[in-house]
Amino acid sequence: MRSFVTLHTRDGRNRRVLLLALPILAACLILRPGSANAQTIDFKADIPQAPAEMKVFKLTASKPPVAFVNEALRAGKLPPLAEQNKALVVRNTKFRDDPDSVRAHIDPVSGDTAFTPSLADLVAMPAGKLNADSAMSVARKAFGDERFIPHDMTELRMGEPISVMGGATANGRMPAVNPKLTAAATAANAKLTTATTAAANVAASRVATMKVAPRTVMILVPAVRYAAGLPVVGRGSHAVITVASDGSMVGALRRWRTASEGETVKTAITPDQVRADILRQLKGKVPDGSRAVIDKVELAYYDRNADFLQPVYRFEAEITPDSKTFSPIRLEGFVPIGQARETIPDLAAPPEGPAPMTADQKVASLDAVTPEMDAKLKAQIGGAGTVDDFTLGEYANQDWPNDGGYVDMSYAFLHGLQASTSAVNRTQWYVAHNWEVVGPSSRYYMNAVNVAYTVPHGDWLVNSTDRNCCEAWNVPNIGTGGNPGFGHAAGGGVLATWIIMSCEVIPSMYDRQHEAGGTGNPYTAFDAWWGVFQGMHNAIGFRTIMYYPDDALNYGFGQDAAWGGDINSAWFQEVAAHEGGRGTYASQHLSGAPMVHYDRAATMIDARDLGHSIFHVTAQSASSTLWNFWMGN
Repeated sequence: MRSFVTLHTRDGRNRRVLLLALPILAACLILRPGSANAQTIDFKADIPQAPAEMKVFKLTASKPPVAFVNEALRAGKLPPLAEQNKALVVRNTKFRDDPDSVRAHIDPVSGDTAFTPSLADLVAMPAGKLNADSAMSVARKAFGDERFIPHDMTELRMGEPISVMGGATANGRMPAVNPKLTAAATAANAKLTTATTAAANVAASRVATMKVAPRTVMILVPAVRYAAGLPVVGRGSHAVITVASDGSMVGALRRWRTASEGETVKTAITPDQVRADILRQLKGKVPDGSRAVIDKVELAYYDRNADFLQPVYRFEAEITPDSKTFSPIRLEGFVPIGQARETIPDLAAPPEGPAPMTADQKVASLDAVTPEMDAKLKAQIGGAGTVDDFTLGEYANQDWPNDGGYVDMSYAFLHGLQASTSAVNRTQWYVAHNWEVVGPSSRYYMNAVNVAYTVPHGDWLVNSTDRNCCEAWNVPNIGTGGNPGFGHAAGGGVLATWIIMSCEVIPSMYDRQHEAGGTGNPYTAFDAWWGVFQGMHNAIGFRTIMYYPDDALNYGFGQDAAWGGDINSAWFQEVAAHEGGRGTYASQHLSGAPMVHYDRAATMIDARDLGHSIFHVTAQSASSTLWNFWMGN
């Protein structure tokens, strides 16, 4: 079936044009899929002409950086790597069999490596004089070490250093613990407190009766790879070095295969064809009433972390919704140059795997739910896993049939987890609705799984479940006004980690301090979250606009999380590794509209759970102290 669009030309005329043969002169498209509201696509970027010939690079697994990592472990007074379950792993000496204690993991086959810092240790360190220059010096030495990054035909350039700040406060209006908290849960919580690392206990006690002012806890320095002078993008070719406040290297991430010269391919694609392919991919991504501006097209290489570096066109577009409630979408996509040797993501491709199920078990009031109905609802909706795994719930935006990115991101995270562990059980895979998050039905949806994964789109403390406009949930409505929060103190729920893969939903202390028209009080960043943390451990997401869809980031984060260790540190390292060299935009939330970077991560953590992993799902009481960590501008 051929697709036509209406081309709005400068003389005011509308012309019907075949989409796949769109002329290069097109500047603005008005797409009318049959509704009253039009889609507008502006093509403002120049398309560079590809060289007549381009190289394809072969990739092979890099040697595991055992000596490099062991050297860093010794400096941190940690034990050396040891073989465990076909991997090389190091744990804190106190908890050798606890996944929370994993500090480093190397896959001996792929060479993929994660040396993850513990936020419990970092916040217990005295504030140092760490600055960007000293962190860059540490990273430069590490990236120049061939044991860590192999020397080959490609080039490594260091990205801008990224500071991670942290601050905390106690809850001055501690919500009452649910009276139904069982004796067993209380005992489990007491056991948790005993097993928490000494550093985490110190961190918790520091803020039991006081506020901790924001300070830098670590600086991350990403590496950006170039091949034949062009940036490398995709699932592979990522690395980062993490430096603590005392100037020591406390973390490293590497997903970087060794490149060698492959064949040379002739590039037959023209700018006209590139333009048409970009418009084809965008067609389902621009909802009615929205406006898309394609403002960047560049030549690059795509790395699937497999066998090749393949030449591609990489493009970016800003999609501004009709609703002012939600932030714009920063979209990234690719156009293959020549025959693809490995799969390159296509924004218009249908998602793979079973589709999310329709969620129709909505509960009007918990008061009307009898024990028999409760058991029936739990069985119908799903949630219970086995004793040796953690349960996962994923909730895809209602527009997923038109935009498969929601499903692709969810599967990318799931597959990343499954690549590293068999201890994950996705018990819920549903089309998203706001009542799964806010209201009595959340007991059977998000609060019935250990890890919840929700997808775009959002803004400060709000997220839509239908496109980038409709059926929203608001963080301040969770745990207030009769709505339950998350965790065991909210009716015996089990949610421990909430991954909010959406723009700007977790504004930081910095954002609140510099909010346009705000109070200037950074501690208001915590206000909306006390009702949420009714035994929940972590909320993980972004404070700025994110790139969408970012399957590579989600896969990498899933893999890191499943290796064990500090899930929050793993998130910051993975985001930094993927987003080195990304662009900036003028924040409409902050006073003076300063330039901020895309993809700046932020988290909220119960002080008792600093340093813990995704496997840490033990029941606990409502939070009395929260930490906020965020990437700076």
